[in-house]
Amino acid sequence: MEGLDPRFLPDGPWALIGDENVRVHWTRHGFPEPPGTLWVPTSETTKRLETIDPWLETWASLPLHRDATIVAVGGGVLTDMAGLAASLFLRGVKWHCWPTTLLAQVDAGLGGKTAVNLPSGKNLAGAFHPPERMIVCTEFLSTLSSRHRSAGAWELFKHALIEGDLDWAESLLAAGQPGPDDLRRSLLQKAGVVHRDLRETGERKLLNLGHTLGHALESASGFGLLHGEAVGLGTLAACLLAEEQGLPAFPADFLKRFAGRLKPLSRFLPDWPSCLPVLCRDKKAIGESKTSGGSAIHCVLPIPGQRAVLRSLPPEAWASAHARLSALLT
Repeated sequence: MEGLDPRFLPDGPWALIGDENVRVHWTRHGFPEPPGTLWVPTSETTKRLETIDPWLETWASLPLHRDATIVAVGGGVLTDMAGLAASLFLRGVKWHCWPTTLLAQVDAGLGGKTAVNLPSGKNLAGAFHPPERMIVCTEFLSTLSSRHRSAGAWELFKHALIEGDLDWAESLLAAGQPGPDDLRRSLLQKAGVVHRDLRETGERKLLNLGHTLGHALESASGFGLLHGEAVGLGTLAACLLAEEQGLPAFPADFLKRFAGRLKPLSRFLPDWPSCLPVLCRDKKAIGESKTSGGSAIHCVLPIPGQRAVLRSLPPEAWASAHARLSALLT
């Protein structure tokens, strides 16, 4: 984790694509804006293939060649799109990631999963294209609203539950905001998993804890929920689903404190009929379930004191967990 330092910029030719909200912070430090620099608005509603087409045209008109590097400066939406654009330009050029939000630093920036949304669902068009370098600069976090800092913290909390580490999870709940040691621990945990399973054929699927129902909640809320908030809600629902699947239950007091932190989000919670169609279209769907005969989806289920496990379940299995989640938040 480093401060803003121009020594980390590419040595050769490069182009900058950044979130327009970060430009003032970038230029205040005297950082360069090379030819073709683009500062763009970003949101989940603009996270589409048509958004990145002008970026590709700009890079082609400079022109950039295969020895060039794309430097992406922004949050998770921007880095997801920039990584995908870099994978498409000239069939793939190097890119560097400078994530500017806590969420992007522990989620989108690390691991090379790049994507845009389709009308059918979130992150359905993408590619595995890891950045050559990621700069985690904690100075950027001072620019975030309290809501965005809180949203990003749920990704670290998710990492604690993947390992079944209730002590770490409890400390994150109590602190509200993770400290530098929490961030470093999460980054090392995820980096190890990604190094062992880049293309998500095995262990890396566990990093989707909270994302199965979380993506459905996020989309069905019309993106009223921030991604990290939806992951927090989805993680709590996964704890409830794990219990319903016969796995060891989390302590009631822990779930109460967990739900208490999420209660302010109850007004954004979409109903179950709105979530089910999105779940059925999720990219983690795997076709036929051996038990139900219908469609199935990869579900990550946490266990207190043990590493999370992966189960293939029909999307409808989340209905009861969604109902219990709604009840806990009221």
